[in-house]
Amino acid sequence: EDGKKGVCSDGGLHTFSIALSAAIGNTIASFSRVPYEVVKQCLQTGQYSSTKEALVTMWKAGGLRSFFPLGGVSIQMLRDIPYAIFTLLSYEYIKDNWVLKKSENDPNNRWIRDMIAGATAGGIGSYLTNPLDVIKTRLQTVGSGGVAPYGGSISACAVAVLEEGGMMAFLRGSVPRLMHKIPANGCFFVFYEFFRRMLKVE
Repeated sequence: EDGKKGVCSDGGLHTFSIALSAAIGNTIASFSRVPYEVVKQCLQTGQYSSTKEALVTMWKAGGLRSFFPLGGVSIQMLRDIPYAIFTLLSYEYIKDNWVLKKSENDPNNRWIRDMIAGATAGGIGSYLTNPLDVIKTRLQTVGSGGVAPYGGSISACAVAVLEEGGMMAFLRGSVPRLMHKIPANGCFFVFYEFFRRMLKVE
């Protein structure tokens, strides 16, 4: 009826489209990241002395399955999808409510605001999903025998983490992760917005 808003406002549809795009994109990307994450974590825990040794030994131990441990793909998605959604929604909110408004009178320093917005959004997404990152790391760190830890169960892993260190255990590694994600997202969104403006993409 006239004078009444529809069930979905333009703002609501915009927010939904951002979240959906992030979810779809990271569903595909997460699957491709799993082998890399598994090998990286095996090297970081000292199981192998080189990438070549890790690849050869893991392949001999379990073939392709060694690079996709039980629960490895699902927890990768369970971390990456919320991370992308939190980060992109936070960025768009900060951009709409601060970056664009401040840049109307000071367009020359737009890039600084883009960096701050991106860095802040990356920090928010990283911190909120750190508990999932802790679980992901444990599930993807396959033992030398190629056996998936916790039977590949996300819930079993979460319970084990909780029993070991309480709720604070889910924040382990949050500081180095923030030290990586904050500057990385700050730089990413500066160039993202720069090329959007250069290519005149709305």
